[in-house]
Amino acid sequence: MGRRFIERLERWEKRLQVFVVLLFSLLIVVQLLMTKDPIRFYLSFAEQMEGIPVSEHNLAVTDPGRQEVGSVKVKICGHFVLPQAAIYVNGQKVADFQEREVLLSVRAGDEIIIDGTAYLCPIVFQVSETSNKVCWPQVNHQVTTNASCVSLGQVRFE
Repeated sequence: MGRRFIERLERWEKRLQVFVVLLFSLLIVVQLLMTKDPIRFYLSFAEQMEGIPVSEHNLAVTDPGRQEVGSVKVKICGHFVLPQAAIYVNGQKVADFQEREVLLSVRAGDEIIIDGTAYLCPIVFQVSETSNKVCWPQVNHQVTTNASCVSLGQVRFE
């Protein structure tokens, strides 16, 4: 009786091992299929529920303050030129410091970021001039990069 019971357990163990191997193989196949875009879309429940992102340019109502254009002048304090330091407006590179001062054309809501990652020493940048409409960043506002990117913030108009 004991030997028969052990033989049955061994058969169930063998079936369980085959089942686990098949499940693991199925998992690998599904993961490989998820690398293809159309198949991933149909297999992924979360992507089916997501909507289409609304583009900022396709809005029916536009913000009239967004159309105003102002200027911000940023200068380097303590250095003459830093050609590898750059200024980004809304994530796009718009200028580098081939000269000591850089003049930017900005709109309300634009984010100004200074990239000083190429230089390991602290570098001070200062807003030296703004147009009459711009209330932020303020004139004489300073930021310091230390091998990092620093934001001047979002441009605000009066």
